[in-house]
Amino acid sequence: MESKQPLRVPSFRWRLLLCAAGAALAMARAGHADSAVVTAVQDATLIEDPSGGFASGSGPAIFAGRIASTLQSLRRALVQFDVAAAIPPGSTIEAARLRLHLAQANSGPTPMRLYRITSSWGEGASSSLGGGGAASEPGDATWIHRVYDHLFWTNPGGDFDPLARAKASVDQPDFYTWGSTSEMILDVQSWLDDPSSNDGWLLAGDETRTQTAKRFDAREIADPRLRPMLEIVYTPPCVPDPRGPGFWRQACAGGLDASVTACAADRLQGIGLPGLDACGAVLAAAPPSCEDRAARKVAVLVLNLCANRLQTSCPVEPGVCESATLGDRLGEIGAFLAAGDCRRAAACAGLPD
Repeated sequence: MESKQPLRVPSFRWRLLLCAAGAALAMARAGHADSAVVTAVQDATLIEDPSGGFASGSGPAIFAGRIASTLQSLRRALVQFDVAAAIPPGSTIEAARLRLHLAQANSGPTPMRLYRITSSWGEGASSSLGGGGAASEPGDATWIHRVYDHLFWTNPGGDFDPLARAKASVDQPDFYTWGSTSEMILDVQSWLDDPSSNDGWLLAGDETRTQTAKRFDAREIADPRLRPMLEIVYTPPCVPDPRGPGFWRQACAGGLDASVTACAADRLQGIGLPGLDACGAVLAAAPPSCEDRAARKVAVLVLNLCANRLQTSCPVEPGVCESATLGDRLGEIGAFLAAGDCRRAAACAGLPD
């Protein structure tokens, strides 16, 4: 593979561009946050009935609130998301928001509260278009069963922590969001760290007044955009073993993965260096000039970021620089480069040649 030569620009321009690059990357020092939208893996409606004879595990809707003024008219919605399958282990959860689509409702705004479920439950094959439910089937969650017909809730109506995780006022058909709250973040973090503790959330409406029930689209609804979604913002775990220039020289000479190449080009353009080719910089012939060495340092850092070997929020070993995180260190490197101090910039980068 023919090696590409690094971009040649005047020293003064390099210093200005690299100073800007360091400042731009330093802005991300608060954390390299990623996001994920997770669809529900289970949802169901608990139908108030002392015998547990009615359920709706696989219907197109979930209900919360009171459907009538009669007895046995309460409905509670259950929803669960497989957080551990969507978020890298060891990540830190920064935000969590539950999004539901309200398809039908009794008139008037109603407070809907979210609670953490404390026992496992099932989603059976029962299906009901309305809030009346259908005959319970094996595996269903019912008013008295966690799993019909052999596992029971400790408390009829579901086992859940009485501390509400979030509240939203729900009125006319639309999308509604719960969170992000500190309690929801703690729940999602615990589900990531210990998946066996993940029993999901219970949504309860106003159960003191009549005809307050709200109908939300369930995960079985045909349109995927209307299904229950959990929006998560997280910081992936820091990886303490970045690759050095030698590794990237070999990788570039052998043909770099296309996703890393595209990512590097996108990041370099985003920090004001659209003309810099990352592989060309690391493949530059020795001995490098001051500008070539600066280009290589920036390229190696960006390649590591794109290969998920580094994050701007990760702590770094103390040394020439005073900064404690990679994001701050990039800012210091930029300052050294702006001052024309290539030796201190290279030492601050901390990567072997």
